[in-house]
Amino acid sequence: MAAPPPSFEKHKALAIEYMKRRIGEGNELVAVLGHHIRKRDWIGNVRSPDQCFVPANFRLPPHSAEVKHRLFRNLQYFLSNYLMYGLIVLFYGIFRSAVALICVLCLCIMWYYVIQLKHIKIGDVILAEAYKLWAMAVLSLIVLLLCAGNVLLWILTFSMVPILLHASLHIPMAPMMNKKDDDLDPENPQVEEEEKVPEKSEVGASARRSSVRDREEPKDGERKDARLG
Repeated sequence: MAAPPPSFEKHKALAIEYMKRRIGEGNELVAVLGHHIRKRDWIGNVRSPDQCFVPANFRLPPHSAEVKHRLFRNLQYFLSNYLMYGLIVLFYGIFRSAVALICVLCLCIMWYYVIQLKHIKIGDVILAEAYKLWAMAVLSLIVLLLCAGNVLLWILTFSMVPILLHASLHIPMAPMMNKKDDDLDPENPQVEEEEKVPEKSEVGASARRSSVRDREEPKDGERKDARLG
């Protein structure tokens, strides 16, 4: 005899559990990104035009693995410059369209009032803090696509295409070490740990020198006995 199909309540419980798991993974990703955003020295890592636009530094990648390598290295090294360029394109795209500007202003007001609320109640469903923010992000994306989809497509095209072309054609630069930033060499992420090793060895060497000095120097009691003898 065939087993009865799962009930609606079981399907609902499985769907809720799946959404909780996905939202939890998204929250972890947001937390990691937030940590790196706070840690990075955005102003101090703005690269000069001599580093960004020297013609001799642009070459076609010989194979696909080199493209991936350049994207990984250059997106990290020129991240502050890419962000500045993306913000310029974003604001230009918004202010050149009245519909997009009104839509963004309405979304900003909506976000302001939603953030003030501890939770949102929709019928019998109460959205907690994390669910509330994710729901607002999805709603904002839908509103932007419906009201200003062409502007959003224009912004994505004129921001992402030049950035990806620059990152894939530019020869990877050697990152400047900055302890306030996570701008480390992706090929050797243990550089900072290796720099700490000599410090430990120096501490050990100084401790050994002090112990040898203590053994060589006679104590006060030994000095008095030597005088009496």
